[in-house]
Amino acid sequence: MYIGTITKLFFDKEYGSIETPKGDTAHFHKHCLWDISFQDLTEGQEVEFEMQPSYKGFLAFHIRPKIQSC
Repeated sequence: MYIGTITKLFFDKEYGSIETPKGDTAHFHKHCLWDISFQDLTEGQEVEFEMQPSYKGFLAFHIRPKIQSC
C-alpha cells in the first residue's frame, strides 16, 4: 500500500493523478476508488492506494482516503 497526494483532478473526464513522497506519479480513473466518490476528492488530499506499472507510467487503484492515526 502506498501513500500519496492528489496533484491533479479532471472532473470533466473523471480522472486524476497522485504523487508519491518519492516523486512518482500515478494516474487513476474514478472506477479505481474505494470508500469515496470522485466528486468528494480534492487536490492536496492524502490517499492510500495500490500502484502498478502501465504503458503510460503508473496506474493507481484501490484508492481510498488516508486513515488518520492517533
